[in-house]
Amino acid sequence: MHKQPVLLRRTGSMTVSSQGDLGLPNIDTSNAVFTVAPAPGSGGVVDREDSIPVADAEPGVDALAASSHKRKQSGIPLASSLVIDRASVQTQRLESTDEGDEEVGGMSRTNSSLDLRRTNSSSDLRRTSLTRESSGSSNMPEISELFPEEGWSYKLKSALMSKRGLALTALLMVVVAYATLKPSSAKDVSEIDSAAAGAVAKPPQTDSKEITIGEYHDEEVGAPMEHTVHEYNKIRFFDSPSKMKPIYSKGPILYEEDMGGLYLFENVCLTQNVDALRYRPNPDSGLRGLIFFTSDEDVQKNPRRCVPCSLREPLVEWEDSHPDDKKVGHNCGMNGLHVMYASSVGDWSDCIMEEENAKLMKKWGQTQSPVNVSTIHFFQEPTFALQFDALDMEKSLFDMLLTYLPHWDKFLNQEGGDEGIDGFPFDSVISHSVRGCLSHSHNWFCEVLHQMYAFGEAKEIPWEGDEGTLYCYKELYYNQVGYQRNLDHDGLLTKENFGEFREVLFRKFGLPRRRTVEARKEEAEYEAKTHQQGKKGEDDGAEDGDDTKIIFYDNKLSQQTVWNEMESLISKARELEKFQHVKFVTVKNFDDLTVAQQARRFNEADAIIMAHGSHMANAIFAVDGTSFVEVGCNVESLIGNPKFMALMDGKYRAVEKCESDGEDSSGSDVCVQCQGDDVNFAMTPEAFEQLIDDVVAGLAK
Repeated sequence: MHKQPVLLRRTGSMTVSSQGDLGLPNIDTSNAVFTVAPAPGSGGVVDREDSIPVADAEPGVDALAASSHKRKQSGIPLASSLVIDRASVQTQRLESTDEGDEEVGGMSRTNSSLDLRRTNSSSDLRRTSLTRESSGSSNMPEISELFPEEGWSYKLKSALMSKRGLALTALLMVVVAYATLKPSSAKDVSEIDSAAAGAVAKPPQTDSKEITIGEYHDEEVGAPMEHTVHEYNKIRFFDSPSKMKPIYSKGPILYEEDMGGLYLFENVCLTQNVDALRYRPNPDSGLRGLIFFTSDEDVQKNPRRCVPCSLREPLVEWEDSHPDDKKVGHNCGMNGLHVMYASSVGDWSDCIMEEENAKLMKKWGQTQSPVNVSTIHFFQEPTFALQFDALDMEKSLFDMLLTYLPHWDKFLNQEGGDEGIDGFPFDSVISHSVRGCLSHSHNWFCEVLHQMYAFGEAKEIPWEGDEGTLYCYKELYYNQVGYQRNLDHDGLLTKENFGEFREVLFRKFGLPRRRTVEARKEEAEYEAKTHQQGKKGEDDGAEDGDDTKIIFYDNKLSQQTVWNEMESLISKARELEKFQHVKFVTVKNFDDLTVAQQARRFNEADAIIMAHGSHMANAIFAVDGTSFVEVGCNVESLIGNPKFMALMDGKYRAVEKCESDGEDSSGSDVCVQCQGDDVNFAMTPEAFEQLIDDVVAGLAK
């Protein structure tokens, strides 16, 4: 059975009506004042003390209106309401009809006659305060039971379900979603646990570029940024020097006690010498500046702490003296690496911007880039600094590769261990000399490094060429430039490890001729037995019975040393009977040939006669026993070093400027006539004929 809602109605005033009874026909409810009728058995006496005070109605406000307002708010229908007289605990049902109802201020008022009869007895009230006189009633319900909708939870629910509440809820959800997806504030680099760098959890996102890029990184970082971030390497990006906590440097530490040339630095940054590329007659892309961070107070007091030494005297070792070390107040570094000191990146950037320091650096040809640091790339993985002169093949070979070869041979043949699968101690390589050097670059030296597997599984780090980005390294391996230029350090580069290096190149480039004389003789004997034709060659230059092949190059299309009228000399020599077994081959332009094609030209030759130049670095592709002749006014050759020729079992000769008596400085009548500023030269037919005779005779020995 459905129960009607029950309403407890309180009176707003205890004033007794003068009419005597409580029947109020045609009452104006807007100003009604209700009286309390005596309860049965009370003797008709109304005790004001037994009145129930009204806490929620203001004086002078109709109690019925107040209760009706509450009833309208609480959702109790107006069709029927149960009135409970708490004074007598008598209940009567008042029926209200729609007739005469009107809406006032959102509340319904009934203008029909009200039948309100109450009994009031103090004694009965005290005796029956908890009982209901109506039949079928037992205990009086509590207020919370009668009006469950009056609770705070219901009001909150009603508010949320309203249109305004739904709108506010939707707005709150949008704000929460935005706050959740928005990157959190940056943390200091030092607070990032190194052990967590390799954990599975994704690194936290930051406002700055102080992030860790690794295997699990999928964040997009705004420019400036690497075009491709490889998974092998971890890099932290800082979009301001102020966001990078000061670091302190260590080094140089010699990597192998019994093998020089390779050093380790910690927490350092590298810069580029822009003057070396812009203003010098012979530009060099292999010079670097090293920012060494220290907390030494004496260094901080030095106003020239950030100024590198000049280039007027070559550097050798880290602790060696230099004419400029007293002017700048610190040591100058080592060959290829000019040191500068600072307490932080911001300190270095401010220091080089000072007027006196900037003038001194420009005067010495040591202007560094970047000048105004706005972004920092801090490499966390061990990195090899690939540094060489990309504009000179020969210098690249001798200044960098011959120093690195002994270490490469050891790393390559080392069986794993703590250093890695192939023994290389670094995970990444960065080359500021040539961008993308190890990715099949057109640069001659880069292609050689790629084919020889120079750095094992280490991947090259791409970099940006802007003037606001500084590159720093937690562990930096530096192969000292020029350490073995003249092969002064005996025992490091041997015939065995140099021969293994060349064997790798012969195999990778698919060169037709075997490297050693013994291997070529064995191959010729095998072919003779297999095909039953031909015979073993009687000399090293023509072991398979072919003509002696000599390759010439006049360097005519370059802006350097040019051999004039070389082709005319070759045409006359071909007509001579004694040279009918000699095959003359010319190269038009090495710049038009790939590295593999250049390698093949040198590999096929028994003798090489060329104008002096860096193209002579292709000598590493020639077979053992090859004869090399460099021609020029003043030949300063690196391959002409007797120690280098001993490694190749080769022969070398330099043909230079003739003296006044028609001979060169060595007394030979084979010389050249120089023209202009001793850049271009020519040779007489007689001198050329004599040169060919000497070369052929040398091959027969």
